[in-house]
Amino acid sequence: MTGLVESLLTLARADEGRFDLMREPVSLEPLMREVAETATILGEEPGITVSTPILQPVIVNGDAERLRQLFLNLATNAIKYTQRGGTVELSLETRHDEAIVTVKDNGIGIAAADLPFIFDRFWRVDRARSRIEGSGVGLGLAISQWIAQAHEGRIEVSSRLGRGTTFTVVLPAQRSHAANT
Repeated sequence: MTGLVESLLTLARADEGRFDLMREPVSLEPLMREVAETATILGEEPGITVSTPILQPVIVNGDAERLRQLFLNLATNAIKYTQRGGTVELSLETRHDEAIVTVKDNGIGIAAADLPFIFDRFWRVDRARSRIEGSGVGLGLAISQWIAQAHEGRIEVSSRLGRGTTFTVVLPAQRSHAANT
């Protein structure tokens, strides 16, 4: 119940423009390593392997705690909707002046008809398809989208039933760092 109330307060404050984000240089590589370490621990019991095939150094201007929340939300969902023995990959790349964070799983996937609704508040994929009964209330992706947009970024998703899902977060990188790629 506490998590639900905190999530609702976060979204209400964001809607009213009363949520101030820190704006400072954030190195995403160590932040993604922390998220991967947490995801690895979360994946141990259900037998899911978490890997980080690409972690390039990139700096964005933003709020480290909110960015951690965004990436951990996506990693947690990937683990939740992946079967035992499956894999979750977390990647960080730079392209031009953008930081590209990818969370990819080989889990159950999302039906094409459901994709337009996944960022809606309280919307959830069919509960019968979730490995963890009673988990989540359908606010994590709405909050994730808000965090990305508050950082002048976006979230893209592609998925196929039975083959997995890929979430891609695109954020503006600091120019001096991005110019090296």
